[in-house]
Amino acid sequence: MRQIIVHGKIYSLTTPRPPRRGQEMAQHSIIDDGALVIEHGIILAVGPTKRILTDFGADAHLVDAGGCLVVPGFVDCHTHLPFAGWRADEYRQRLMGHTYQEMGKLGGIARSGRQLLESSDEDVMVFCERLTKEMLESGTTTIEMKSGYGLSLEGELRQLRLIQEFRHRLRQRITATGLFLHAVPENTTKEKWLWEVENELLPQAHQRQWLDAVDVFVETSAFSPDEAQGYLRKAREMNLNIRVHSDQFSHFGGTALALELGARGIDHLDHIGTQDIIQFQNSNSVAVLLPGATYSLNHKPYPPARNLIDRNIAVALASDFNPGTSPISSMPLIMSMAVHFFGLSPEEALSASTINPAYVLGLEHEVGSLEVGKRADVLILDTNTLETIPYRAGHNPVHRVFVHGNLMRH
Repeated sequence: MRQIIVHGKIYSLTTPRPPRRGQEMAQHSIIDDGALVIEHGIILAVGPTKRILTDFGADAHLVDAGGCLVVPGFVDCHTHLPFAGWRADEYRQRLMGHTYQEMGKLGGIARSGRQLLESSDEDVMVFCERLTKEMLESGTTTIEMKSGYGLSLEGELRQLRLIQEFRHRLRQRITATGLFLHAVPENTTKEKWLWEVENELLPQAHQRQWLDAVDVFVETSAFSPDEAQGYLRKAREMNLNIRVHSDQFSHFGGTALALELGARGIDHLDHIGTQDIIQFQNSNSVAVLLPGATYSLNHKPYPPARNLIDRNIAVALASDFNPGTSPISSMPLIMSMAVHFFGLSPEEALSASTINPAYVLGLEHEVGSLEVGKRADVLILDTNTLETIPYRAGHNPVHRVFVHGNLMRH
């Protein structure tokens, strides 16, 4: 059935060459009384309502946006789904003054690994399906999921297998990242784990076609650039996208390595160095900022978002949704935090939540903007002004959600 969203204020996010960078992040072509045609799950046409109804209106089902905003579905390019439990008591400990590093000794990543190990596949699926529904209701139509809590060859492969199951069970678009270098498993040495990841885990996951990208946590408490580079180079030879957690708690060289290897996304960047910012300007990499983690950890300094954008660097936003350091699933709330804490404009935050994270995931030709031929992942909001999203922090502005042309929330 052909559907037409009519009388919307359409932000199409059309971008000739994604990602958007610099001033382009704040520049939007808006159709004030716009319409969007959906057929077979794909966007068939976008334009003024009067013209669209003349050309496509016969026998179509009309959805009246009532003058409210119509925007692309949000693309969350950094989560730690699937996981199997919460760590709220660690949050209380941080409120009492304990650091993230101290909490790692008490539980942290290893604790999430144990929760996953002790849960059946179906328990994990049910737990996470509730969370992905929560994400859908706040407008997230594309989700990056990753391993990293498996903490063994079998455990990491199990996480990736579960992600494949989510791809079949969820309407949202799902991508899979192998965060095999997240932490060293408790029952081995770092040297043995690095060898196992490079020579067994990565090849097996790639051979099964369970990977879209790989990731690594470069930090003083995790892995050094030297330890990470062999794994990343092998992944690049397999034509996998590269991601790096970098400069979250210290400046440790992860960004320079990521830029050298052409990473699609370099994430966190709270402690990025001046020389790295200069190198960033000459790259196709995207700075993926995670205000939920900064907020949840009460962490400063903030990443220099304004400096990055003003230097013509592409910026994306993501939730970092995880049970330890960012138990936040709402992209509208993430956008609000980025505006309030990091200095983005509402217009920049929209680019950073749609087309730019789509580029990070290698999906810029499929999702992230409202263009003919792309998936009909479309949001109708309950407001006609973009600034209402950050202004009403904590409010869900999403009125209707279309995923691949299917109306999922109304």
